[in-house]
Amino acid sequence: MAPHPASIATLSDGLLLDARRAVWLPGPRTLAVADTHLGYAWAQRTRGALLPVSAMDDTTERLVALQRDHRPDRIVVLGDVVHRAVALPALEASLRDLCARLSPASELVFCLGNHDHKLDRLVAGWGLPVVCRRQLRLGGHLLLHGDIAPEAADDGEGFRLQAAAAPRAIIGHEHPAITLGDGVASSAKCPAFLVADDLLVIPAFSPWAAGCELGARPFLGPLARAARFQTAFACVGPRLLRLPLKK
Repeated sequence: MAPHPASIATLSDGLLLDARRAVWLPGPRTLAVADTHLGYAWAQRTRGALLPVSAMDDTTERLVALQRDHRPDRIVVLGDVVHRAVALPALEASLRDLCARLSPASELVFCLGNHDHKLDRLVAGWGLPVVCRRQLRLGGHLLLHGDIAPEAADDGEGFRLQAAAAPRAIIGHEHPAITLGDGVASSAKCPAFLVADDLLVIPAFSPWAAGCELGARPFLGPLARAARFQTAFACVGPRLLRLPLKK
């Protein structure tokens, strides 16, 4: 089933933004999401915060729905796949369920982020069908988490990439959000895509992510800090709302 037209926006280089906080790369038939933060509640409990581990986490279900609609050859998670890479049975179960539901219909690639320290070792130890990379070049685009600059991240092929190697980098890490209101009493904070000529920032896919209000603080990563964003697309329920940004 194709997504509703109001839930999709097409960028100048052919990338499709999906209001369900995903990006579709039509050439390489790849679906990308960012910042799933699997195991968030369990990771917080290991630090003494008694979050309810029975709370609904629909991350896998939403990815399955996106896979069903787009039928990708590849699904890429752009970093912070997990909230903390610790050998917990609950985290292993979550990752195994993710792989069982999505693979082998789609290849799974994790572009590791700052929360994913040693996740590649856990994935290998658990024998999961996942490719772990720092960054990935697909269809002329560069996919990575965004916490470090591309030239500082090995692409897994024995050499380092330059930022100019792709027309647009696609990252997560920033959890962008925009507050929309009626100017009187009602307002809502919505996850948002941020678009610049050479950069696309994807909103966090995790249901735990509250979102970081655009303009409330400096961006965290070097790519977002250097970008000049022209447009935002707010995810308002099942629809995308295009918002020009002040220069």
